[in-house]
Amino acid sequence: MNKKKFEKNMAENERHKPKKYANGITLIALVVTIVVLLILASVSITVVFGDNGILELAKEAGDKTNEAVKSDKENIGYMTSYIKSLSWDSSKVTAVTTKDGGIVPVPKGFVGSEVDGENTIKDGFVIYEIPEGENVEWNKDENKDGILDIQQDCNQFVWIPADGVSLEYKQDKETWKNKTLQYNEYTDWTDEESEEEQKIVKREESVAKYGGFYVGRYEAGVPESINYDETTKYTDKANAANRNKSADQVEEKDLPASRKGLQAWNYISQINAKELSKKIYQNNDSVTSRLIDSYAWDTICTWLSNDGIDVLDSTSWGNNISAKDYMISGLYAVFTFDNNVWSNPTYYSRTSENSYFEIKRGESIKGYELATGITERNKAKNIYDFAGNMWEMTTEEGKHKTQNDLMPTETYKVGRGGGYLSASGNIYPASARAGDTDTTTAGYRDAGFRIVLYVKE
Repeated sequence: MNKKKFEKNMAENERHKPKKYANGITLIALVVTIVVLLILASVSITVVFGDNGILELAKEAGDKTNEAVKSDKENIGYMTSYIKSLSWDSSKVTAVTTKDGGIVPVPKGFVGSEVDGENTIKDGFVIYEIPEGENVEWNKDENKDGILDIQQDCNQFVWIPADGVSLEYKQDKETWKNKTLQYNEYTDWTDEESEEEQKIVKREESVAKYGGFYVGRYEAGVPESINYDETTKYTDKANAANRNKSADQVEEKDLPASRKGLQAWNYISQINAKELSKKIYQNNDSVTSRLIDSYAWDTICTWLSNDGIDVLDSTSWGNNISAKDYMISGLYAVFTFDNNVWSNPTYYSRTSENSYFEIKRGESIKGYELATGITERNKAKNIYDFAGNMWEMTTEEGKHKTQNDLMPTETYKVGRGGGYLSASGNIYPASARAGDTDTTTAGYRDAGFRIVLYVKE
């Protein structure tokens, strides 16, 4: 091979030889590829899990769908109430349009609230029993001579829209089954009325026709207690003279009231609570009043739960021993637990006007009996003290053998919602149901009651 040909081959080989920087380019490309993949992965994670990611958007879509379904049900319910209103008896009710577009049957002798927050179905439409000829200033900031303080002077009730669409009027033991205490041990509890009672009340017919019923805004209270002062003796007044008398022994002026700031009516048997509840509006041509029944209680629990209010754990809005510290303004009594015994207070206390008392749990165990509706904390959709304060007796009852089969059968009465001496808002929430033997001569200090109104069919 000559010199020129050798040099030509060498040049050709050199031209095809890989460059020294080729490996460097490969590493850089790999790094760039990895970075790009990480960026893409990051973007994918953000797209899926980020604040505006797929999962978040899916959750929002689900929530909006649920809200839309709920809204549709409410709207259908409002339309249903309009259709029902066409058949309402105008001699018994006035069809009132609420601020949120629904129609509510306001019984004669009552007036639909014009107070902000009390005039929608969603928040709990409130009616007041305002005596004819009395002056009312709905949104007044202070008491004025000649003008009623409507919450303290007038009975109030909240409309429960059991229209059969957005809410059904029914007894619902299964939903609240895990909050029923010893009630679960039995299967034959009943809440059926006698044939005579069914002819008078016609609960289901009334609810079907008018699309709902009314519940006392407050626990039944003692009318005279509005005048209690800080030296009122607990054992002298309260409702000692009337608390457990039969209804025919209680004068009309002393009948239980559904008003703010009253001592809750306790120490009464379930039998007398039923009698007194009937008597409150026995002469009214538009409504019948009754002790709350299990159908009404369960329906209210569903109504509250549908709007996100926790009726299975009412710690945040109920009055029981486990409740956190909070402020009250009004009448109250304090019970202390020492040496395994609850001590009765010697008197009720009342905060002065526009002042507050702080409920503090501390190390000692204390129970605070509160007057009706004296703190907004314990309100749910314009209903006060539905969780805690008083165990509220209902018309539900049952007969059961004692543990010893040789002993006679005892009658058990059902209370709902827990009480101020109950340990926990988790174990004894708004939906709680418990049975206990009825005592016809005395009740319990933490057991009261609440009335319901059914428009006469």
